[in-house]
Order: sequence, then C-alpha cells, then structure tokens
Amino acid sequence: MAEEKNRGLTRREFIRIVGAGGAGLVVGGVAGSRLFPQKAKAGVPSKWDQEAEVVVIGSGFAGLAAAIEARDAGADVVILEKMPHPGGNSAINGGQYAAWTSRIRKKLNLPEDSPEIMLQDMMEAGANLNWKELAQKVAEESADGIEWLIDMGVQFMDTVIQAGGHSRPRTHQTVNMSGGDIVKAQLNAVKDRGIPLLTEHKVVQIFRESPNEGRVLGVEVDHKGEKIFLKAKKGIVLAAGGFSRNVDLRMKYVPFLTSEIPSTNHPGATGEVMLLAMEIGASTTQLDWIQLYPFADPKTGVLDKVAVVPFTAPAYCIYVDKNGKRFVNELANRKVCADAQIFGLGEKPSWTVFDNSSIEKFTSRKIVDKGVADGRVLKAETLEELAQKAGFDPAGIKETVERYNRMVEKGVDEDFGKPSMKAKIQEPPFYAIPQWPSVHHTMGGLQITKEAQVLDLQGKVIPGLYAAGEITGGVHGAVRLGSVAIPDCIVFGRTAGRNVVEAESL
Repeated sequence: MAEEKNRGLTRREFIRIVGAGGAGLVVGGVAGSRLFPQKAKAGVPSKWDQEAEVVVIGSGFAGLAAAIEARDAGADVVILEKMPHPGGNSAINGGQYAAWTSRIRKKLNLPEDSPEIMLQDMMEAGANLNWKELAQKVAEESADGIEWLIDMGVQFMDTVIQAGGHSRPRTHQTVNMSGGDIVKAQLNAVKDRGIPLLTEHKVVQIFRESPNEGRVLGVEVDHKGEKIFLKAKKGIVLAAGGFSRNVDLRMKYVPFLTSEIPSTNHPGATGEVMLLAMEIGASTTQLDWIQLYPFADPKTGVLDKVAVVPFTAPAYCIYVDKNGKRFVNELANRKVCADAQIFGLGEKPSWTVFDNSSIEKFTSRKIVDKGVADGRVLKAETLEELAQKAGFDPAGIKETVERYNRMVEKGVDEDFGKPSMKAKIQEPPFYAIPQWPSVHHTMGGLQITKEAQVLDLQGKVIPGLYAAGEITGGVHGAVRLGSVAIPDCIVFGRTAGRNVVEAESL
C-alpha cells in the first residue's frame, strides 16, 4: 500500500475517487510534456476506466468557474490539470478585473459607466474584429462575475483605476495584486464542493463518436505513462489556456515572435488541448492575434508585481526612452504601447517614471518599497539622480517632466493626447521601473457561441463540447484590453459550467 501511494494516484484510486464524487482536492503524479500532441490514432475505447458527468480540462479561472457552476447544478465533475500545481497562468496573473459596475465602484465618485461603453472600448481596441456577441456578453456579465467572486471571498482594493485603452475607471485590483487571490478562493470553493482536481494528469486525446461527427465521448489521460480512459457522460469543458509558450506555434502565425522574445506565461501554456480539439473538427479563429505585455521585467520577461505598476499607473506616470523622452500615450492600449517600444524604440529597456505623491492611487507602497529593496524599482531624491541610476538622459528627463507638468496644468496632452493626467510629477522621491514587452496573451483560439459551445468547421455546434478562457478566440479581436481577461474567463467559464449539465447523458 505504501508503495502504491508513493507512485502517486493509481488507476484504482482514480476510479474510487471519481466514482465516489470526490472528497476534496486530489493530486497525482507527473505526465510527460510535448510541444505538440501526437496525431490521435486510437479509436473510441471499447471500455472506459471510469466516467464522470462533466470533465473539465484546466484549473485556471475559467476551468474552476466551470467546475463550480456544474457542481452547483448537481453534476458529478472532475478537473484534469497537466501541471504539478493548479491555477496555471491564472495563479500568476496580475489580478485585475474590469467591470462596468460593482459594490466597490458604487462607493466611489467615478464617471458613469455601462455595459455599452465597456463594449465600445473592447471593440475599439479590438479593431472591430471581435465577435461582437461574445464581447457583449463579457461586458454585460462582468459585473455579475465580480460580485460572484467577492461573495466567494476574493478581496479587492477599495479603488478602481482607469487602465490603458479604457475610457472609464473600471479596473478592480486584488489586494495582493495577483490572480492567485482569485484562484485561492476558487480552489477553496472546489474543495468545499468535493470536486476532484487531479494534477499532473495530461489529456492526450479527445474522443468523438466518429472523427469529425457526433458528440464528444470522453478523453484519454496520460498519468505518468499510465493510460486512463475517462468517459464524459454529459460533456467536456476545455479551459486549458493559450499557447504563448509554444514558440513554434506562435511563430506559425506571427513570425517575429521567436524564442528571443520571452513570455510572461507559465511553462504549461503550450496550447496542445486546442490542437486536440482541432483534430476532432473544432474550428479556430484569429490565431494570428498575439498580445505582448508592454511592461514586463526586461531581464526575465516575467510579469511580477512590480510589472503591474506601469499598467495601473498611466494617469499618474510617464513612459520614457533612453533620452528621457516620452514616446507614447501612456493610456493607449497594450498593442500601441508594445509596438511603440519594439518597432519605435527598438532598444530595451524603457522606463515608467512617477513620484511619491500618488502611489496609493495605483498600487500599494509596500510593493514599491519591496521593489526598491529588490532592485526592481529605482528611487532617487532628484530626477537627475534617478536618470543616472537608470541610465537615461538627465537633461532629457528634466525637460520632459517640466513640459509634462505644464500640460497637466492645462489639462491637455499636446504631445500624445493622453486623455487623463491626474497629477504632476514633482514630489520627491522619484521612481523608475525598467520595462520591455513580453509575449502575454493569445487572443485567437477555438470558435465558440455565446453559450460557450465549440463550433466545427461548418459552423455547427459540436455536441457536448464547451470551451472558456484563453483557449477560445474572438472575444477580444486584434487587442485584448488589460483587465478584461479575468471577466472573459469567469463569464464564459460559468456559462460553460451551467450549460454542460443540460446535455443528455450518454
């Protein structure tokens, strides 16, 4: 018995746990990792090792939301996760949630917002390439989604900021500036409901009644070299994320995104579940739209807590180049800011510069102070000293800040048209954060309906197959607005979870 436990979750244990509905979170062994899955060769298994009504693939925001909703609707659910720990990219996400209203926003004296205005911002950023009914659903249901999370125990700061590309303040920030705040609450909800969550269980094949016809039947799971055939009596929810870490796949659609450009994503963001769905006839859309996060750590490409600050601070800061000069509207969307660096400057890093006066308006002083202690944030009593520490031109930054402060007084950005300049940069100490773009989000993916149903190449619904989150495409068009990823995941994850239980059981 001890030997069996040391191997991780055995087939017998898997069967016992799933068959019993699960008693809590379950972890297993390690499955191999392939950049691309092998072409499926096996037919539908003659015998299934076990069955569950709903199989959820992926344990980030979308997958956990789907599992919770499906379980609350009375279904028997199991979550499969290929990595050693649950959460995926969601656990290292910056923790920003855009919602047009919330109990937090209602306490603040902020400009009026609406689902229509939020949708307009999403469509404008997306170059009107968004599938409008999908974007509209996210905008409309974002408010209900954040209330659902707050009721679940997620804590947000008592401030709402206007982030780049948004025309209104609607971005809510978790207290620890991490998506882990949300994942933790979701995992607690999963545990409370007794939903089995099997880590290091990699899906290697999705079965359909025939290769490109009929409903989905189940999956083959690779658990440390051991095959497990799991039948999905009602359906499957695909929530395995995007492919930002799959260099070959991203270069197929955007050739300049070579291995020299890092990614903010976790190592498991390789997109093989999307490819498996394509093998059974699923349609994709807009795979060539890949977003770079403009403000990652230039040395590592990581989106750490410090790297969130340039995104939340644009109304209170400036972005400058090596000459100490501004080069972009700081409130522009992420593509504009990233392109201005890669194609405009061409030489890393650039810097976010701000002063002491407004830190609490866009982040916590604790994060800034820790960044200074760690060397990620530079701090100085004068702009000239800051320039010397950072490596940009002292005379240039002094001239830039003086001009910027005059424009703040006028209320008009005569250089780049930034619509909101909340404060001058004049109170020491002054701060600078180095930054550079890193591959962050794949806007394209599986084509779905507004009910989260996956479509085939003929535009027909694949019975029993649902998808949510970054594995899907069409919500964001050409550019995803920052802080809209989480509502996308929550809205469609919940939708998928509610709808999959309505399917007729096999």
